[in-house]
Amino acid sequence: MLETGQPAPRAIRRPSTVVLAAFVAGLVPLLLHGWAALHGSFAQDDFVVTWQAAVAGPFDPGFLFQDYHGHLQPGGFFLAAVLTWWAPLNFPLFALPLLAMKALATVYFWCLLVRCFGRRWAILVPFTVFTASTLLLVPTLWWSFGIQVVPVVLAAAAALHAHVRYLADGGRWWLGTFAWTLFGLAFYEKAAVIPVLLAAVTVLLGRSFRDHVRYWLGHAAVLVAFVVVFFAVTSSQVGTGTSPLSAGTVADLTARMLGDTLLPGLAGGPWSGPGPGATWAPSPFAVVVLLVLAALAVVLAGGRVGGRRAWGAWGLLAAVFAVDVALLALTRLREVGPSAGDDPRYVADLALVAALCGAFAFLPPAEVAPSGGKRERPIALALCVLLLASSASGFTRLAPALRFEHSGQYVANVRAAVGEDPDLVFYDTFVPSDVVHEWFGADSRASRVVGLLPGTRFDQPTSRMHLLDTTGTPHKITGVDPVSRGVPGPVPNCGYAIGETPVRVGLDKPVLGRHLLKLDYYTSDGGEGLVDRTPVWFQAGLHSLYLPVDGLFDSVAVRLSSPGAPVCVAKAEVGKPIAQ
Repeated sequence: MLETGQPAPRAIRRPSTVVLAAFVAGLVPLLLHGWAALHGSFAQDDFVVTWQAAVAGPFDPGFLFQDYHGHLQPGGFFLAAVLTWWAPLNFPLFALPLLAMKALATVYFWCLLVRCFGRRWAILVPFTVFTASTLLLVPTLWWSFGIQVVPVVLAAAAALHAHVRYLADGGRWWLGTFAWTLFGLAFYEKAAVIPVLLAAVTVLLGRSFRDHVRYWLGHAAVLVAFVVVFFAVTSSQVGTGTSPLSAGTVADLTARMLGDTLLPGLAGGPWSGPGPGATWAPSPFAVVVLLVLAALAVVLAGGRVGGRRAWGAWGLLAAVFAVDVALLALTRLREVGPSAGDDPRYVADLALVAALCGAFAFLPPAEVAPSGGKRERPIALALCVLLLASSASGFTRLAPALRFEHSGQYVANVRAAVGEDPDLVFYDTFVPSDVVHEWFGADSRASRVVGLLPGTRFDQPTSRMHLLDTTGTPHKITGVDPVSRGVPGPVPNCGYAIGETPVRVGLDKPVLGRHLLKLDYYTSDGGEGLVDRTPVWFQAGLHSLYLPVDGLFDSVAVRLSSPGAPVCVAKAEVGKPIAQ
């Protein structure tokens, strides 16, 4: 019994049933995505970016603001540099910020829907469309793309939430819209659509622009400033290639983006599995027809329910989709062809836009949740369960292709080998193309792909050099397949007697390019020396020295760095390595 004057304890407010349902709808896809991401690996651009990050560091403007294949993404490069400094090539660590941003975007999107339409069962459907969409769940397993689009999705959801609060309550919520917009622009140029979304939501909410003129002028100034900086820094926006850019190819591209990627992705598919690279396998024609008919039915039903507001929402979705088509056509169509339309990366941003537009099409904006009728709850729950089941089925089929298991195996094998034998030295070669493609040039060499692993050494002179195979397993080099051999030396039973004065070991034919030099030598006492300009160590006894060489040359200069017992170089060969 409470004493007189003692305040009664506050009752613990339990979350409503719809909030618990939303928690499940947000958590289940996030757990699926998180499990796959934490068991994934780097691939392709990931290795290029991490190598550049390690060389440049997090505060190098040239690295942060580089023109990376037409993209300007200082935020992603900064994060890559910090994580690389912390734990090089630790993929789970790299995945954690993406998972955190995805979770935060999920929370913000739910809060946005509640702000716009009230806490009602109907908003659970667009919320689940967003959380369960494979458009976001699958391609963001690839870190290089995830670090572009996930921050933009977070920035869009958070900026829209702050915007709606500002329209309703005023105050300093306008600061949130600008801060989140700038945050998105730091990671991906597609964040330029955020001010457009803010303006569109203002119209869909029935609010006037005249009430906040300076606010809109500020957003326009931010957008113009970004466009100026973007085109000043980057110079490779328009793609080149052999595929024609015509009405037919653009129509083919649009049809693929819509029927093979966007519509199946919004429904949790496609269920046909992955295609080459990061693409999805096209769905059977009958499935595409059914999806298009279902989409038309949804559009018409929304138009009947929401009237002008619904058609405005569908117009916004169509406009953003048209922008995505135009950007892809200008940047990748001539290079890749219409098959680029099967890549979900180019429409991943539409997961949030489509869910939001669908909500505005069917639901009237209201700050107080309407009842929605007795059938709203079971219908919403049934649709959400179907979406989650479809997403789980589609994701489990599509995710393995973007977990890059071969890349993970390659890195793990090198890491294990170095941990077992810290004295390993590797001859630098190109890695398999599915780890890093050869079109990246020098960035596809093993020294840049796995060279950040602690303890790895490449191309250093040694008597025990190893060659990495296609799985990252080292094999001891036992000799070279010679393209040129050393001319026999003048000293009987010695060959070339090496002292402090440089001695040139002549070759029987000139050599051009990168090869492996093998010197067979004998000395009674170890000592430091130089082969051309490379410091080496001659071990006492009879040994072989392996040293990578590159360029055009017809002889090799050898000498000791200090007085000592002479080194007899009996044999020299230049060629390709032979491994066990």
